[in-house]
Amino acid sequence: MTVPGSNLLAQALGVIASQVISFYKYNGRTSNTVGQYVSVYLAPVDIRGSFQPVPKNLYMAYGLDLQKDYYTFYTLNDLLDINRDVSNDQIVFNNVRFQCESNVEWFSLDKWKAVLCCRLRPEPVL
Repeated sequence: MTVPGSNLLAQALGVIASQVISFYKYNGRTSNTVGQYVSVYLAPVDIRGSFQPVPKNLYMAYGLDLQKDYYTFYTLNDLLDINRDVSNDQIVFNNVRFQCESNVEWFSLDKWKAVLCCRLRPEPVL
């Protein structure tokens, strides 16, 4: 029987294949040469998890933009999503950069997260 605190994702990642993702942790904001605030990220680190596309037939149910590409990243790391007055972390998978838009908060209880990620366009320079 699985109970809270048993970390079901860690168990699953021991059985299924995981992917290595480059993780860019949000590190605040600074102003650029024209005075606009831009997000600053720490140097990337590699983390593991399961990166899965969100099926297009669920976009409407989730209220997602049909013109964008969404994935769910299941990870044992505490990634930051978009919040009021706070930017979000970003990840790179297969040389494509994604922003972390929202997450299912299991981290405080079971030490894992399911993070909804959206492909950034135009592609930022890595």
